[in-house]
Amino acid sequence: MLEVADVLRQYGPAYLEQFAEQMLPSQGRACEDLQQCRTAALGGHLYECDTCGREHYAYHSCRNRSCPKCHADDTAAWLRQRRTELLPVP
Repeated sequence: MLEVADVLRQYGPAYLEQFAEQMLPSQGRACEDLQQCRTAALGGHLYECDTCGREHYAYHSCRNRSCPKCHADDTAAWLRQRRTELLPVP
């Protein structure tokens, strides 16, 4: 499945080259964060299963508020709450 990070990795450098002067610093940082989220660039932790001893490496997330990977659960919860506020129209 194509992710925002994949698009930013492929087209981000050309986009930033053309529009960086028009962007806020926070927007440029968000582009960088989303590209690095859950990759070796941010490091990670090695976890070991207490039952079988199998090891699993999990990369750190960027925790940027614009990141769809980091905030998917928060976004889904926000949408559920908004649905309860909708008017009952056909």
